[in-house]
Amino acid sequence: MITAVLFFGGLMPIYAQPQDELTYPELNTALQTRLPNQSFRNKTELISWLITQIRRRKMDKPLTKDREDDLRQAGATDELIAVVRSNSPPVAVPTPTPVPTPAVVDLGELLSRAVDLVRPEYTDAARQAGTAGEVKLALELDETGAVTSVTPLTVLPHGLTDQAVSAARRTRFRPAQFNGRPARGRGVMTYNFRINVVNTSAVLAAADQLRAEKDCDRAIVAYNQVIGVDASNAGAMFGRGTCYLMKGDFDRALADLAKAAEFDPQGTQSHINLAIVRDFKGDIAGAASAYSRALAISPDLDRQPLFTCLFIDRPGLTPESARSAAGGIINACTRELRSAEGPLAGLIQYKRGIGHRLRADYDKAIADLVQVKRTNPNFSAVNSQLQIVYNSRGLEAFNKKNYRQAFDDVTLAIQADPQNPTPYINRCAINLYAWKQYSEAVNDCTAAIRLTDRSSTAYSHRGYAYEMLNNRNEAIADYRKALDIDPRNEAARTNLARLDPRPPTMRDNR
Repeated sequence: MITAVLFFGGLMPIYAQPQDELTYPELNTALQTRLPNQSFRNKTELISWLITQIRRRKMDKPLTKDREDDLRQAGATDELIAVVRSNSPPVAVPTPTPVPTPAVVDLGELLSRAVDLVRPEYTDAARQAGTAGEVKLALELDETGAVTSVTPLTVLPHGLTDQAVSAARRTRFRPAQFNGRPARGRGVMTYNFRINVVNTSAVLAAADQLRAEKDCDRAIVAYNQVIGVDASNAGAMFGRGTCYLMKGDFDRALADLAKAAEFDPQGTQSHINLAIVRDFKGDIAGAASAYSRALAISPDLDRQPLFTCLFIDRPGLTPESARSAAGGIINACTRELRSAEGPLAGLIQYKRGIGHRLRADYDKAIADLVQVKRTNPNFSAVNSQLQIVYNSRGLEAFNKKNYRQAFDDVTLAIQADPQNPTPYINRCAINLYAWKQYSEAVNDCTAAIRLTDRSSTAYSHRGYAYEMLNNRNEAIADYRKALDIDPRNEAARTNLARLDPRPPTMRDNR
């Protein structure tokens, strides 16, 4: 059956059988046809007919770069190239030759790779004999960094070699890598045993006295002496961590106080100070856990104003009970603020600001939080609280139809914490329903969706803004997304039914 007749420069016709795949030489020849002729009046008709043939017959080989260049040189258009590409066999991708993984990666000295270092203890026999020196061990590690084999290269008597081997086996290391994948490794670990004659009790007492006198620089030097001899000394870890807390070095304070609480689980003050550091770090759940642990050890803490001020985020606290407790929190914080110094004063004022927020006294809450931010610029948790307060005050103004105040407040909330989607959604609502500024509403809800794609409200608001801008397809897509996230969103359901009256899907009816 003849499907087409082409005349190339007046020469004899070429007949194409529909079951035959097209070849690139045939296509190139056809593209070079002299036009017009008795079959085609212009290039557009020729290209259109060729597209039909390619879709029906397919190409016999993949579209490579050199074949595409030949077609374009012969006069192929972008549309024709796209049809050729979609109707050609895929280009074969060569399978990469795997790079062999070495049996073991040589890591050299391993001390810097230790992620959970265990230090060996001096034996009494070695201390009495005055034995000192180093034990060098050859270690082999598995793909997780765990020690699988220990071979002593140098040894010491009186049980020190055994102590080193035991410590090495319990230490975990950062695993070796080869071509981006974990691999087995080997290396050397050296343990130095030195006899230290530091009187730890006396030095610890002196360090505590220096800390009481707020001379933390000298206190830290003394605490380091104790820790150098006894790395698991809970008192020294607590003292040094507390000094770092007083100096505002929260990262070091957190590391030391966490160890102090680990070494002495019944140390109430260690848990309290650990909670305070976590408050400064913005770890609300971690702080609440540490405060709870301290209270479980010492129930009398609940009668202390400072603890009442600090421990706000209690497990099981409802919004109603929080509002009821707000007055006591504010009073306790105000009392403690009179004598507080350093970072602790900032934390107390921060907690009082939260108390004012719980009472919906937003102006006082903002005054406290802004003052804390000014005096403690590294206290990052303040920003999230400011966002909550400004946003809450903005919602209050919105409900009173004070839209200018509402807009200004949610804008301040965005400036306080640009990574929180909630104030963007609220400003979208103000632009959308109060001021009818639909493009601005789309921008704000889009900003919220970039931060979280699980807000049904953001999609519903943006869908309505698109609808008001006569962007029907975008509106329908957003309403459907809103219902996909929350099938109970009745506003989205009603609006979607108005624009797209088709029956709802099974997912919509969940």
